[in-house]
Amino acid sequence: MKCYGVFMAKKTVVSKSRAASARGVAKKAAPKRGLAVVIDYPASGEIVRPGHYALRLTSSGAEQLQVRFDGGQWQDCRESLGHFWYDWAPQAGRTCVMARARAGSGRWSPAAEREVVVTLEGPERDGNIFA
Repeated sequence: MKCYGVFMAKKTVVSKSRAASARGVAKKAAPKRGLAVVIDYPASGEIVRPGHYALRLTSSGAEQLQVRFDGGQWQDCRESLGHFWYDWAPQAGRTCVMARARAGSGRWSPAAEREVVVTLEGPERDGNIFA
């Protein structure tokens, strides 16, 4: 059987990427898989007060991380101490925080999302702010 100009005694399977490299076709860089974002703080169910709050986010292998609030503009986070941080000035109400990451100039990861309650009221003894 003839395979790429060489006579072979048996059938050889050649992958598409191997065949492309044999023809001199450049391969596209594969997107980095498994890049995920974790919103560490505010934690799920945490009560946030208006004023200043530093969001802490983690994404192993990411070089850039961004957040946005209620579907607004994406804002860059700063990296320090093995995490990404964003200084936020929350207003009272419910806010949807979204975060995304990427390595180099690759594609953005799927966004992590968390609903945050910002309130002037303190938690009652049972921890319920809606008591």
